[in-house]
Amino acid sequence: MSVTEGASPQPTPQSTHSSRLLSVLGVVFAVVLIVVLGGAAWAGYQSGLATRAEQLRITQSLDLQAQFNLGVEDLAARQFARAAARFEYILSLDPDYPGARERLAEAQAGLQVTPTAIPPTPQPVTGEDPAAILAAAQEAVAAGNWDAALSQITRLHAVDPDYQVAQAENLAFTALRGRGLARIQGDEMEAGIFDLDQANAFRPLDQDARNYRAWARLYLAAKSYWGLDWARTVEILQQLYVLAPNFKDTSRLLYQASLNWADILNASGDACGAAENYAAAQQLFVDPSVAERLTAAQTNCALTPTPDPAAEATPDPGAEAAPAGDGQATVTP
Repeated sequence: MSVTEGASPQPTPQSTHSSRLLSVLGVVFAVVLIVVLGGAAWAGYQSGLATRAEQLRITQSLDLQAQFNLGVEDLAARQFARAAARFEYILSLDPDYPGARERLAEAQAGLQVTPTAIPPTPQPVTGEDPAAILAAAQEAVAAGNWDAALSQITRLHAVDPDYQVAQAENLAFTALRGRGLARIQGDEMEAGIFDLDQANAFRPLDQDARNYRAWARLYLAAKSYWGLDWARTVEILQQLYVLAPNFKDTSRLLYQASLNWADILNASGDACGAAENYAAAQQLFVDPSVAERLTAAQTNCALTPTPDPAAEATPDPGAEAAPAGDGQATVTP
């Protein structure tokens, strides 16, 4: 019997079985390949995390050593507040850092020395009228001549330490407060903080003076970390920017610190962290070159693999959560 012309040949049972077997083998091979490649990618990702963690550990160690050395220099210069801030920072990252706890105690002991608004009593001066000296101090305060006012008050204390004590202390408070604010608004912030601390020894400062003192402390704290810890610098300047964005060059410093920190994050492979800081900088000042870096970091961040949530440790359901704050940043003046 002849085969009809134009009819398609029918597959034999053996050829059908072979085709199905090849299809199954192909699927299995593809699955195995995906698993192998995925495992390799995950292993590479984990290796990258480990490498970055080691780099951060080394960087932190160098930073702590630098902060310790600067803290020792601050102690020698009797800059106790700055020294205490450095040693507290060190201990917050490494509670067992050699020598840090002892140095912190030394700095705190220096801070506990109560300042006095009037210098040690000079040799008694005779033949001068305390009323005239007090009047001269009042005139100097009214004119805003703080140095002259404090000089007259010191003179009054030398001539007659018991003369019109309450009035003399009020004048000393006003002069110290005025000079402290003027110094902070100028280029003598540390001296200004000291003056306000001295004024506070007579009576509590008003809110305006406390604000300036707190802003100056934050500004100096940020400066102390400048070039050593950009993350900490950015954190402090962000607090200051929220409280007083127009205080001195706070916005410009925050802009530059955010860029420096973003560049470091970008170079270390943290594209997402870099993008966040580039964006923060752009909100302060617009710069086309920064916009390009921001776009590149955002692109790399989108391509960065994320770890499998199932691989992360399961939280202990019995653990108590830390109480949430009220969301408001507080500054101790």
